[in-house]
Amino acid sequence: MIDTSGTATQRYFWLPVPDESSAYGLARHAFPGTRLAAGLADAGYCGETFALAIPSEVDWIHAPTCQACNSKLKEMKGWPT
Repeated sequence: MIDTSGTATQRYFWLPVPDESSAYGLARHAFPGTRLAAGLADAGYCGETFALAIPSEVDWIHAPTCQACNSKLKEMKGWPT
């Protein structure tokens, strides 16, 4: 996708999803594209595939952010990780 300044941009969304590695049972992962275009499962930027569900507001608050997804997005944007 090209924005009005002519630079390339990457579209992605964050979503709390079931993740056994999290003590809370959910973790916020980043996924390519838009939530509206996503199916029932998708691969996060961390490389793992997760079932996509509709989280509650409490899930957004308590689910930790996947640091691997965060680092990958920073790397893609040229930011230090």
